Formats: sequence, C-alpha cells, structure tokens
Amino acid sequence: MKKRKRSGQSLVETALILPLLLLLLTGIIDFGLLFNTYLVVSNASREGARHAVTGDTDIQIRAAVSRAASSLDAARLSITISPDESEGRSTGDAVTVTVTYEYSMVTPIIGAFFPETFEIGSSTTMRCE
Repeated sequence: MKKRKRSGQSLVETALILPLLLLLLTGIIDFGLLFNTYLVVSNASREGARHAVTGDTDIQIRAAVSRAASSLDAARLSITISPDESEGRSTGDAVTVTVTYEYSMVTPIIGAFFPETFEIGSSTTMRCE
C-alpha cells in the first residue's frame, strides 16, 4: 500500500475554518465593545446622579456625565435629568439621571446581522442630600 501525500488537505481545511474563526473573533470584539459601552453609560448615569444629589446645577451634572462618558461620541449621547433644576430640588427629593447612547457595531460583518444602531440606556435614581 502506498502512502498518499496530504499536503494540500491542511490548506483546504484552513480555508474552510478560517472564515468561521474570523467571524467568531469579530463577534467577540464587537460584543466586548458593546458591553464596554453599556458599562460607560451606566457609570456616567451614576456619576450624574451623585452630582445631582449634592445640589449641583443641571449644567454641572451634564458636564460630569460628559466627563464620565468621554470615551463615547458626544453627538450620540443623550442626558435627561428629572426633575430639572427649574422645578426645584430639595432635601429628600428623588433625582433621576438617564443617559442613553446610540451604539452601532464596529465591524460591518457583525453589523450586517443586527440593527444599524442599538439604544443603550441607563437610569439612576438617588435622593437629594
């Protein structure tokens, strides 16, 4: 019995498996970035609520949220403070800071399987001091 040369077999196997591995890798990267964005948005809303309960103005609260979310695109970041400064906040009142961000997938391969943008949001409520 003769031994057959199999030098081309590994090349074919690599050609079949490599696209699947690259798809898996880009998916892991995209979802890791999505999770990171969620954590940044969540921490930014918490930071805004901390500033709100100490009596800061809405401008100071928005600045604190923007600083906490500085790694994100500010044009896609939305900050809502309730009740706002004009309605007045006194000791014991609840203040809610809501931060939303329009996230889009980084790699076009994974982005083809999902909506163009995701709305990532987090809301934090604390009582005024």
